[in-house]
Amino acid sequence: MENFDDGDTLEELGMAKKRDRKIVITDEAIRKVPRIQYKNVPESEYGTIQELAKNVLWISKNENNSNEVAITYSMDSTKYIEKGEGYIGVALGSEHEVDPISSTIAYHLVSSAEGCIVIVLHNHPSLSNFSLADVKFLLQYASIKMMAVITNLGSISYLSKGKNYDYGDAVVLFNEAVSMNNGAKNLKDLKKAADYFLKNCYQVGIDYEDR
Repeated sequence: MENFDDGDTLEELGMAKKRDRKIVITDEAIRKVPRIQYKNVPESEYGTIQELAKNVLWISKNENNSNEVAITYSMDSTKYIEKGEGYIGVALGSEHEVDPISSTIAYHLVSSAEGCIVIVLHNHPSLSNFSLADVKFLLQYASIKMMAVITNLGSISYLSKGKNYDYGDAVVLFNEAVSMNNGAKNLKDLKKAADYFLKNCYQVGIDYEDR
């Protein structure tokens, strides 16, 4: 099986989430962030995820010039609290990208936790909400249970690994999407590449919803 690091170019993958004009976050966008019944995640986490998503927007609006922000959260927070360790990592990015594990706490969580949730702000909701670079990050770390993308307008989409998740099959599907991306001739083709993974990820045990 091919390793997904071999054929992809992150610069090209990142193209799929750029657009000409940055959308500035408003208080209304923060208020409208929905409470979602996420698949493969305990109901007790729904409210926490909603508040974290709102915090992503608040931090971006007030501390990062409406640029990208990522929050990494461990559902096993009690264990980290008992140890006096952080269970929420925050990373600030640029207008078009953010590295969630540039935060020391986030890196520690992804490296050691069993059920991490990563919430990423994207400023550019054209094309797909998820880029192939996001998908690569989700697949690369076994500890990440779910990845949610929230736009500057307050809408959310997410990918979550279910009980039938198959890493090998997911990598094959990812490589197929990357091949489409690398052969893209325009923005429409780039969108098709990302959408190809999103439309077929259920076959490899990943649930996708766009709210």
